[in-house]
Amino acid sequence: MPKFEPPPLTDPRRAPRYYFGGAAELTDLESGPMIVALVRTLSLFGCFVKTRSFQMGAKVKLTITDSGSHFSTLGRVANQRDDGVGIEFTDLGPIDRAGLEERLAELAETGKVTTRLTPEPLTLPSAQVSPSTGVHTSGVLVVDDHDVTRSTIQSFLRLNSVPVCGEAENGQQAVEKVQELRPEVVLLDIDMPVMNGIQAAYEIRRISPSTKILFFTIHNNEAISGARLMGAEGYVTKSAAGTELIPALRRLIQAKY
Repeated sequence: MPKFEPPPLTDPRRAPRYYFGGAAELTDLESGPMIVALVRTLSLFGCFVKTRSFQMGAKVKLTITDSGSHFSTLGRVANQRDDGVGIEFTDLGPIDRAGLEERLAELAETGKVTTRLTPEPLTLPSAQVSPSTGVHTSGVLVVDDHDVTRSTIQSFLRLNSVPVCGEAENGQQAVEKVQELRPEVVLLDIDMPVMNGIQAAYEIRRISPSTKILFFTIHNNEAISGARLMGAEGYVTKSAAGTELIPALRRLIQAKY
């Protein structure tokens, strides 16, 4: 493995950033809670994490385990955006720095430079279906922060005789619904406020190990990483929902059609 040699920098913010798509454990050093979130980009000096759980200036401990590499560091939240936070590494020891350099060398070889991901549209066959008034004791829990998406998906599932047991608009609500309903399958978006899909999957696995998780997102790289980390049953991208969602759900739920 070639040694990663970062170019001389006068400003760490200009360091090469590579698309990572892996998961990390983050702990707020002041308030204490640990969360699991996706790391969108990674550099020698920091990373961008898809979470809204930390305030500007918060001090955090971050641990990344991915593709055989492992490193931990302390950091602080240096910037905030609607889709996540930028964390600046503040205390990266020699061993952990070596692990980070090795991972960056792999990313540099594969050419995974940072790109801005363009959202893909949700495409489903049109249908006019009356909403069900009953709540099933089994079936699919639909979790997405967009009202229109939740409504469209539920109508589409019912049109195809897939039972729907409930809905939630963020990860925290999803965890509460799983505790209440014990659904067979959770159809889980990733990028949501309050609690993202990766964090929610972590909690769902803890409280209801038999519930199956199918990630449903516009970003397939995030879904792949999240599914691998959480032991989820798979993922469907929103752009492929019209052809792939029903077969995927039918493979997971126990009902007969």
